Amino acid sequence: MDEARESIEHLEFEAALTRLEEIVAELEVGELALEEALAKFKTGMALKELCERKLTEAETQIEEYVTEEEPGQEAEPLFE
Repeated sequence: MDEARESIEHLEFEAALTRLEEIVAELEVGELALEEALAKFKTGMALKELCERKLTEAETQIEEYVTEEEPGQEAEPLFE
C-alpha cells in the first residue's frame, strides 16, 4: 500500500469526502504544477475508492438490518 492510501485509510467517510471535494476544486483551478497535480489526483482517486467502499459497507449493513427486521419478506433493493 502506498503512502497516499496509508494516510487516508483512517479517515471517516465525511472527512474523506470533504478532502476529495477540496482536491477536485484545486485541480479544477488548474494552477498546480504537473507533479503536484498528479500527486493530488492520485490521492483523490484513493479517497474516491475509500468513500465508495465505505458507502458499500453502509448499504450492506442497512440491507442486513432491514432483512433482520422483516423476516420472511423478500427485501426490495434499497439502493440502485
